[in-house]
Amino acid sequence: MNLSFDNPTWWLLAAALVPLVVHLVARTRPKERRFSSVQLLQELVRLQARRARPKDWLVLLLRTLLCACIAGAFLLPHIGGDAEGDSGRAVVIVLDNTASMGAADGQQVRMNRALEVAQAAVQSLSRADRANLLTLAGYPHFLFDRPESARPMLLRELARTQSRPAASAGVAEALAAARRQLETVAGGASGQVLLISDFQTSTMQEAVAEMADDEKLCCVNVAQTRAVENTTIDSMALTPAKPLPGQKVTLTVALQHRQGAVEREGVVPLSVTLSAGNLRLSQPCEVPCGGRSSVRFELTAPQEGGDWLLTARTEADAFPGDNTRYLVVPVAEKLDCLAIAADRAHLGFMLRALENIPFLHTLYLPSLPETAADFVVWHAPTAADAPAIRERLEAGETVLIVPDFVKDTALMPLLQAQDGDIAGELRTDGGHWKTQLTSAEDESFSIFGTEALAGWTQEGVYRRLGSDIGKVVSGARVLMSYPPDEEESQPVPALVRRAVGRGELLIWNMPVTARDSRQGFSPLYLPLLAEQLLHTRGSADEAEPVAGLDYLQFVPPVGVSAQEVRLLNAAGDSLPIAVRNNSVRCEQVAEPGVYRWVVGERVLCTVAVNFPREESDLRFFTPEVAGELLSAQEAVQGGTLAARVPLWPWLLAAAFLFFVLELLICRPTRAAQRPSVS
Repeated sequence: MNLSFDNPTWWLLAAALVPLVVHLVARTRPKERRFSSVQLLQELVRLQARRARPKDWLVLLLRTLLCACIAGAFLLPHIGGDAEGDSGRAVVIVLDNTASMGAADGQQVRMNRALEVAQAAVQSLSRADRANLLTLAGYPHFLFDRPESARPMLLRELARTQSRPAASAGVAEALAAARRQLETVAGGASGQVLLISDFQTSTMQEAVAEMADDEKLCCVNVAQTRAVENTTIDSMALTPAKPLPGQKVTLTVALQHRQGAVEREGVVPLSVTLSAGNLRLSQPCEVPCGGRSSVRFELTAPQEGGDWLLTARTEADAFPGDNTRYLVVPVAEKLDCLAIAADRAHLGFMLRALENIPFLHTLYLPSLPETAADFVVWHAPTAADAPAIRERLEAGETVLIVPDFVKDTALMPLLQAQDGDIAGELRTDGGHWKTQLTSAEDESFSIFGTEALAGWTQEGVYRRLGSDIGKVVSGARVLMSYPPDEEESQPVPALVRRAVGRGELLIWNMPVTARDSRQGFSPLYLPLLAEQLLHTRGSADEAEPVAGLDYLQFVPPVGVSAQEVRLLNAAGDSLPIAVRNNSVRCEQVAEPGVYRWVVGERVLCTVAVNFPREESDLRFFTPEVAGELLSAQEAVQGGTLAARVPLWPWLLAAAFLFFVLELLICRPTRAAQRPSVS
C-alpha cells in the first residue's frame, strides 16, 4: 500500500499554519503599570494564566489539526494503487465479453467476476495514469482512440458492459492493436495490456500464444472451473432441405455433451422439444457423456409455400444460451433446375421429361451460369468441368450427370481426384442391355409397384459406360445396375447416388436419346426421374448470419419499395434499419433469435440467427505468458490492481472531531451558585 494524491495543489497544506500565526500575532505585551491596590489581583492572574497555558496549547494543537485535515481533504489522498511517478502508466483493459463469459461458474457468472476485476483496475489508477477499454464480443471495440485520463467514463462504460451471445472476430489482431496503443502514449509512461477472460480453449489459445513473449501482457483468469459441463443443440438439418408443399421430410437434431471438471461415463438423459408452426413434438434422448447423439422427427411440410420456422429446445443447464436452435426452411411451389448440354438434342427425352415435371422450373443453357439452382442436370461434362461440379455439390445442390458414352473424362477427377477416363460401350450385335433394381427398398421407388418397375427395366439400352465405372463409384449407393453377362463378373452400375460435400451426385449411366435407348417411351420415365430428384436432395446447411458479427440485409422483391420494409424481432418490435441502393440493412449487429422482414402485415422473409457453436465449449487453458498471470481474487486483492481507498472522507470526519473537542475544551465552566440574600 502506498499513499498518493489526485490533487497537486500542495500549497493548501500551508493552511495548517494559520492557527499558529494567529496565536503568535495575538500575543501582545501591554505596558506595565504598578498599582499597590492591584498587586494581589496580578498575582491571581499570573496563577490563573499558569494554569490555563496547557489548555491554550491544546486548543492551538486542535485548531492546527483541524486546518490540516481540511486542507488535506482537498488534496484527495488515497491508499492503494500503483504510483509510477509523474508520468504515470498506460493501461489497456481487454475485457472478454463473448458468449462463454455468460456461463455460471461456481457461485457466480464469469462476466460478473470479470467486471469486478476491471472496475478494481480502473479504481487503482492514479491521476497521472491513462487507460482504455477494449471489448472482444463481435468485432473488437475500443472506448477511446488512445488511453485517456477518464476514470469516470471508464467506470460508466463498465457498468453498461454485459456478456453478449457472440463470438469474437480477430482476438489476436485486437491484442496487437492494444499493444500498439501503448506505444502512442508519450511522456515515458510505463504500459500494460490487462487481458481479463475465461481463456476459452477454442477461441483464445492461439491468440494469446502470439503474445506469449510480451512482458507487458497481464492475464487475469476469471474461470474457476477448468471445464463446465454443458449440453448443446449442435445443429439442425432437414431432408430434403427445400421441400415442396405437403412433402414428407425428416428433421435431424444433433446434440453434443461436453464433459465438466470431472469426466464421467454414462449418458445424460434429456428431452428435445420441437415447435413447427402450430405443431409441438417432444422426444426423449440420451447423449453419451462427452459424446454426440441425434433425434429425428418425421414431419409434413406446410401445404402452402413460404418460410417454415422450426425451433428445437432442450432443458436449461449452466449455460442456457445454446439450448435453443432455429431453422428457417423455404417451402417452394417450384424448384429450379438447370439443364446443361452443348445442344438441346443431346438431352433428348430427359429434357422433355424435366420440362414437364410439375414442380420443376427447368432452364436449358449451353454452359453453366453463376446462378444457383436446386438441381443441375449436366450432359457429357469433361475433366475441366469437374471443379465446377464439385463447387455446386459443396454448396448443397443436386447434380445429375449423364456421362459421355464414348469416353467420359469427368468422373475420375470428380470422384477419385485423379485424371483418367472411362470407355463407353455400344451394342452392335443387334441385342441390348436390360437394367435391374439393385436397391428396391430405396424410398425413390416406393410409389411404384414391383411389376411396373420390372416392365420398365426390360426396355432396351444400346449405349453405356463400361465396367470400369464400378471402380470409380465404389462406396456409393447403386440403385440400378446392368446384370453381368458371360464376359463380366460384376454388375455394371446404371444409376448411382453419392453424397459429395453437402449435396448429392446422381450418375445416370443410361442413354437419354431415342436412338440409344427405348426407356424414354415408357410412361414411367417422367415419374421415375422426378422421384430420383426429390429423394436425392441433401440436407444443405445454408450459410446463416453469424451472431455478433453480421448485419441482417434484405433485397426487396420486384414491386416492393425498400422504404416500406420493416424489420421485426421475435417480440414484434421494430429494429433500426437503413436503405442503401434499394437494399435494406439493419443497423444493429444480429443476435440469436428470429427476425422478419415485413411490409405492412405481409411477411417477406424470415431469418434465423443462432448461438455461435464455438462458444459452447467452456473449457479453459492456462496461458503461458512472460507477464503476470493472476486469478480474479489475486487481481482484486493484491498488487497493482488493488482498489484505491480514498482518505478524504476520513480527513473531514477527523476535522469535525477536532472542532467538537475544541468546543468542549473552550466551554466556560459554570459559576458556583451564589447564596441568596434575604
